[in-house]
Amino acid sequence: MKRFLLIFLISFTSLFGQKLKFDVMAKYITSSEKPSFEKSRSAYAISTNDNYIMQILNEYNGHQVAQVYDLKSLKMHQFDVEESKSENGIINYKFIYSNTRKFERTPVKDIYFDFQSVSIKDNVETVNLIFYKNKSKTKIVNVLELKILKSEVNLFPLFRYTCLHPSEFITELNYINGGLVTNCTTKNGSTKYILKAIEETNFEITIPN
Repeated sequence: MKRFLLIFLISFTSLFGQKLKFDVMAKYITSSEKPSFEKSRSAYAISTNDNYIMQILNEYNGHQVAQVYDLKSLKMHQFDVEESKSENGIINYKFIYSNTRKFERTPVKDIYFDFQSVSIKDNVETVNLIFYKNKSKTKIVNVLELKILKSEVNLFPLFRYTCLHPSEFITELNYINGGLVTNCTTKNGSTKYILKAIEETNFEITIPN
């Protein structure tokens, strides 16, 4: 009986696809002095699985789409998003599958980096993220000072995706000690990344086979 149930569940998953639950959202504000600009970007993640990132975009006609990035298979699954409001005013979201396509990421061989812990105070760790020009790591390109609120959950991928272009899909660029990046400043202080919001979410999305 147990064997039959297992086979049934595997077949059921294969037939209807993989269900994902995005349970956390982070929004970061990026500001720069030269050139002067400020922009915000949000992303959704699965707190127990670093392989997926989702963003919801507003198109010019007011239509919303969700893009789910599978960082392991390098596939992007797009969904149309429909909103409805319940009688008690709660907004519900429905994700309707649209298409799947491959995407490319910056080659790992072109990115060299180190994380260096500087200090820990009141459960906040200061970490330097150092980028190098060469594989031997003798020529520094940039240094970012990160403030990371320590946590058992690793939310660094949310910061990487929203702030670290063109390295947003480099899964190796991951601070494995866990935590949430609350702010980040470049070495010369010209660019800053500030956490604007962090929220729990409950978005269930099924990716068809």
